Amino acid sequence: MALRDTIEHYHRNAVQFQSQYDSIRPEDVHADWRFLLDKVTPGVALDVGAGSGRDALWLARQGWQVTAVEPAQGLRDLAQQNSGDQVRWIDSQLPTLAAVERPPRGYDLILLSAVWMHLPVALRPQAFERLTALLSPGGLLIITLRFGPSDPARPMYGVSVEELQQLAHSRELVLQLLGPKVSADRLQRADVSWQTVCLQAARASNA
Repeated sequence: MALRDTIEHYHRNAVQFQSQYDSIRPEDVHADWRFLLDKVTPGVALDVGAGSGRDALWLARQGWQVTAVEPAQGLRDLAQQNSGDQVRWIDSQLPTLAAVERPPRGYDLILLSAVWMHLPVALRPQAFERLTALLSPGGLLIITLRFGPSDPARPMYGVSVEELQQLAHSRELVLQLLGPKVSADRLQRADVSWQTVCLQAARASNA
């Protein structure tokens, strides 16, 4: 299974990936959407595919109660050492996130940074339904889309805003593009670019 192989690759090369991820400041990686954090009161956040824990720790230090999900044990172990008790870690994976429980109100923020392209297209509707079910009323789902070649050791599949728009429509979420149409890769890979999408759940009716 390609997804299982991808997770195993991240596990075996955890030190390398941790060094790569942590070489870039989260404020820079998430420059397209970090302004949204100034508009909301920190609540409960879920970082899916949290990798080295860089982003989870960044959110925790801003007052968020963060649950981080990472299926690659090597990465998860290193991240837990760095974050201590500031972040709660879970071993689980998309599309089901079976080990993740929904908080009473749901998660106010869910982040998928450099994750969506690893999901085979056939699994994405199930994954999207699960993610949106975990959101709180008015909650934000941030997804970064990677455009560029695949990697044989960790297969990647084509992504598009149009696909997310269709999924968002089916779940009555509002989609907003953030930042420029595409952003240059922060690791300076000429053939890789990114786009950030924010999807917001409907707010609960007062009626």
